[in-house]
Amino acid sequence: MTRSLFLSPSDRISSGIKRDTVPLLNLPFDDLQNNVDATSTPTVVIEQPPSTRASNGSCSHDYGTHLRAKLRFFLMSPCWKWHVKRQCPWKAWFQFIKILILTSQLYVFGIERETHVMYLSESNITFHHLFVRGWSSEDETLPYPRASGDFAVYTHQDFMDSINYAVKRFDNVTDISLGLFDYHDHSTDKSSRSYSESTGRLVNVCLNRFKTCRIDPATHTYVLDSHTENICFAINASNDFDFEKYLLRVHNETINYCGLNLLTIEFSLHAVQIKNQKPFSLPDCYHFLIKIVFDNNVRTGKILQHLNSEAYFRTCNQKVVQQNASFSLIRRNLLITLDCMVLFISVISFILCARSLWFGHCLCKEVRRYYSRERSNESPLTWSDIQIFYSFWYFLMIITDLLVIPGTIIKIAILFKTIDLYNAAGLLLGLSSLFSWFCILRYLSFFPKYNLLFETAQKALPLILRFLLCSFIIYCGFMFCGWIVLGPYHTKFRTLSTTFETLFGLINGDDMYATYANIETESVYVWLFSEIYLYSFICLFIYVVSSLVIALIIDGYDTVKKYYTDGFPKSRLQKFSEENLPQRSNQNDWQTLTTAIGARSVCFPCCFKTPQSLKDMITADTYLARHVNVFS
Repeated sequence: MTRSLFLSPSDRISSGIKRDTVPLLNLPFDDLQNNVDATSTPTVVIEQPPSTRASNGSCSHDYGTHLRAKLRFFLMSPCWKWHVKRQCPWKAWFQFIKILILTSQLYVFGIERETHVMYLSESNITFHHLFVRGWSSEDETLPYPRASGDFAVYTHQDFMDSINYAVKRFDNVTDISLGLFDYHDHSTDKSSRSYSESTGRLVNVCLNRFKTCRIDPATHTYVLDSHTENICFAINASNDFDFEKYLLRVHNETINYCGLNLLTIEFSLHAVQIKNQKPFSLPDCYHFLIKIVFDNNVRTGKILQHLNSEAYFRTCNQKVVQQNASFSLIRRNLLITLDCMVLFISVISFILCARSLWFGHCLCKEVRRYYSRERSNESPLTWSDIQIFYSFWYFLMIITDLLVIPGTIIKIAILFKTIDLYNAAGLLLGLSSLFSWFCILRYLSFFPKYNLLFETAQKALPLILRFLLCSFIIYCGFMFCGWIVLGPYHTKFRTLSTTFETLFGLINGDDMYATYANIETESVYVWLFSEIYLYSFICLFIYVVSSLVIALIIDGYDTVKKYYTDGFPKSRLQKFSEENLPQRSNQNDWQTLTTAIGARSVCFPCCFKTPQSLKDMITADTYLARHVNVFS
């Protein structure tokens, strides 16, 4: 009752009778029971000195006190808000549950995608063996390190034989192949099929060439029309097919290697994938569009040959003779239910994070308005001061939700076999999983034994970024120099992208000997340049640049260690939020107890027991205790 006599009418309304009868945390708020001596009582808001009216009609002193208390509550970590309000931090638990469900969805999708990718990859290898003349298992190795050179043809006869080989093998694919491949059936659903699907045993051969190209190497003369043309032929596949005779007989022309840029062979096959999985999964039906390309753009007498196959989902006419065949549909429906749950949780998470950012934005506007009206003699707030209102973690959570929603929609469409955008769904869901697991670090940053990484990175990152900018300029100089000088003589410097990757690999000690040894030139000057170039780059970036980056990180770590001992420096808004609080024995107590800026809090198991230091803080901070429900 004594406390109520000194409250303004607005404070009495906001606190309410129920708040007075049931004080927060069951702590006594009577002035005689507070741990604050009588001399400091007027500074705790119990007695209000005469004040001036603000532009909005409220007392400026009361408004400043209310704003500072609101700012103190905003800066609290979730664990301290749990102590102050005695409400479960359900938004933090909601994020943990979201991460678990997202990971479950990603795990199920990863198993399904692994089966899909393996089927397409092995089918593509099968097509190489079926339709590419001279293909062997040695040509299936990874691009680096290469076991053999490019797959190519070098003579006219090899070129023609390769074309005829592909056409003849396509004509006999159902007889020679071990796969479940067949041609398109013209007797059903003709009108709804595209041209590429309704060709049956037709093969499309297309020539990309210059309209006119005549050369005479003996006299170094040529006649060239640089305009290109595309000519395509629809050929009936047969066992006695000969492409050279076909061109001469039907079109009265021959292959002109001077004008030929590309020759492509296209045909299509249908396939069924039967999965031997537990639990049983229904088969998938595919339409494969196979393209064989002969590339003569360089015109060195070496025509590169490569095959590419693209797969598309098709509707299966299914009939499973099994008593529990319907279990597959039940399994699919369960997966769709999981995806719908993920969509719902992601939308709720997006709304909550956007709401928190909006509250922070509104509080930022209030603080800036207060400074412009009541503290106009002080310098205005800078971005470094107000960035605490716009948490990086909320933006990261919003980006996560924006990735999950379209990724899950694509995944549902894949389950219904309407699209097969596995790569798009994998990219979106994979990035969302990465960012969602990163978001867990936000809650670890509230604990003093786990937040050393964040404090060190925050302290050292600005210096490291400035230093890396200067280093990147030097790196670009080495990259362009190595590309232009060593590119013609070294495969690892052939293009700008490979040069960039090679130099970055050298910084990390990757494959150094091969970089020195694979120079292909008899020029002493180029060899000498390569030695000086590589030695200088390695010495500069490994022994100087990398060491200086480590030194900057260690310097930031030492600074943060001193903060743990002497206390973290307070920001401008932290000092503003603590202006109306009584002085305590330790000047950093308020920051340690109330704010997440210094990333100090209690361990999670202790969240269920209020520490004595927090009880003392609540006892002293009477205004925050009375109005805590208004700030939430």
